[in-house]
Amino acid sequence: MIEPTIVWMVHLDRGTPDEIEGTLSADEWELVFTDAASPETARFPFVDIVSVKRVLGSPVFTVGWRRGDETRRTAFYLTRPPPLGTLGSPGGPPNAPDLTVATPFRRSGRWRQRRENTRYLAATAVSLKDRRDALVTQIRTAMKQARGEAS
Repeated sequence: MIEPTIVWMVHLDRGTPDEIEGTLSADEWELVFTDAASPETARFPFVDIVSVKRVLGSPVFTVGWRRGDETRRTAFYLTRPPPLGTLGSPGGPPNAPDLTVATPFRRSGRWRQRRENTRYLAATAVSLKDRRDALVTQIRTAMKQARGEAS
């Protein structure tokens, strides 16, 4: 089955992305994330997982899963994620103007942060690509077995 692996979990469909460090493992019926800071666990039954996708060029994969009628997405990082707050909308009032001047030679701080985050993920992806791909394959195999499909 899936060997316990240290990951950072980020629920993508919530308002603010927060990374939670923990251990990803699996039993026969579900993917299990155990929070490193508390005894809490997040369980993703294989029959409720609808997709598992690699994020190419990064040590990240996403899991799409159902809870009732709702489909959600969760990302698992195999390395500490870069600062996630800068990827969303900027803080402050919704109609406040962006006071950062961007020119062709000088990008705004948000774009610079995104570029640095992308470089960081690409640099760490090289050493973790095989581990990420193995996890994705194992989860997909477990999904098929849980649904009774041939592998």
